[in-house]
This record gives sequence, structure tokens and C-alpha cells, in this order.
Amino acid sequence: MAQYLRTQSLEARVAELERQLEVLARTNTIGSTTLTNGNLVLRQGGSILVMSVQDPNRVVCRIGDLHNPDINGVPQMGMQLFRDTPANELTMALWQPDAYTGSGFPTQFWAVYDGSGRYVFTTDAISKKGVAMPWRPVAFNATAFASAPYAQDTGWTEISSTYVPLDAPKLYLNMAFVGDQIGGVNTGGNYRVLVSGTQVTAGTVPATFNWVNASLDVDMTPYYAPGTAAQVSIQVQRTSGATTGGRGGGAGAIIGSVSGSFQRGS
Repeated sequence: MAQYLRTQSLEARVAELERQLEVLARTNTIGSTTLTNGNLVLRQGGSILVMSVQDPNRVVCRIGDLHNPDINGVPQMGMQLFRDTPANELTMALWQPDAYTGSGFPTQFWAVYDGSGRYVFTTDAISKKGVAMPWRPVAFNATAFASAPYAQDTGWTEISSTYVPLDAPKLYLNMAFVGDQIGGVNTGGNYRVLVSGTQVTAGTVPATFNWVNASLDVDMTPYYAPGTAAQVSIQVQRTSGATTGGRGGGAGAIIGSVSGSFQRGS
């Protein structure tokens, strides 16, 4: 303790200490500070807040404790950026919004939000690979010579294909297949989907002259490699039906089409 306090009365010493505490309370801020070859370490659920100049109670950036703990009350550490507006909308975040439903934070992801709070972009929190949103359309083009892709062979024949960027965890396909009818005889067959030559699904086309619809989520995570693409091929084969009198005088045909396709998250 300073020597001058030792010479004062107890009451004066207490009053002086209170005055010094008040000064410390008023000056406990950091103005212009530079860390050179050092670290600013926050522990035990601490956080850094950047406040708005317009409204001293408005948080513009939060790094550290997001006030969104798990079910056990453990603080979630991450980052949030808010718009400097009266509505203070969340614009970007590294976090797990539903952390309270589980223990720990295994599905944290990076997200960009629009002004109404909807996702504009998110990384995939389940597979840990690529983009979850937005879902992006993938165009498929016919590889047969007719406007409606078809094949008449008993061997596998490609009727549609495309190259898909390998930066999303899922590829959704909605497909339809039908065997034609020649002289009252229906055509039956099979279909399959391949990614880089590997079969990922297959099905049958009954000889009923009726469309068969097939929806499929293709797991693209085994092929994940941003900046590259993989060929996705749809193939069919004929297994029954007329062998003559069909298109071009040949056998009955299996017709296939892709009515919807897009990349999506897990």
C-alpha cells in the first residue's frame, strides 16, 4: 500500500480506495491497442463484441460465446455478424442454431442470411463436405437420336448423361421410364444410374405400357473434389417384348426421361 495511505486515518484510507476504484471503473476500456507477436486469449465462455456507433446497445459482431448453449448449458463458441440497422438482422454466422437440442456442437456450419432471415448460402453440416444451400439445377441432355431418349438393345445403353460438379453432398434425380407397345406386345426392361462408371441405383421397367417414376438422392460425398466434375449416366436395357416392328423396324424400346435434377445438401 502507498506510504501516504499508511499515515491517514482508517476512514480516509477507505475513502481514498473507493475513489481509486471509481477511477478504475471509468477507465477500464481499451482505446488504441496493438498486439505484436502476442495473443488475446478468451476463456470460460468469453466473447468479443463490436457495438454500433448509432446505438451503443446494438451488437454488430460477436466472436466467442454466442449465447446459444447446448442442452447441458455449455457455451457455444462461434461468430455472428449482424446488420447495423434497427432490426439488427443476422447476416452471417458460424454456429449451430439448434445447439440446445443436443450435447456439443457437431453440426456447426457457415451461413449467409438475407434480410428476412432466410438462408442464402450454407456449408453442409452433416457430411462436412461442400455446399448445402442453395440447391442448384443440373441439366441432363439426351444422347439418343430421337427427341425422347430410348434404347432397343438387350445390352445396357446410355440414353442421358451430364457432368456434375463435385462440390455438393447430394444429387437429386427424378426420372420416368416406360416400355413401348408393338403390335399389342408390351416391352419390358431395366434402368440404372452410374456415377463415374459405378452403379448407384437400378430398377425394373415392367412390360405394362405404363410409366415408372423413380426419385433418387445420389450420395456424392465419395466423389467430393471441388473444382472437378463426374459423369452421371442413365442407362436402360430391353429384356422382353417384340423384336421387330418397332422404331426403325427394330425391337421394342425402353424410353427414359429426367424430369428434375439438382444438387442439394445432406
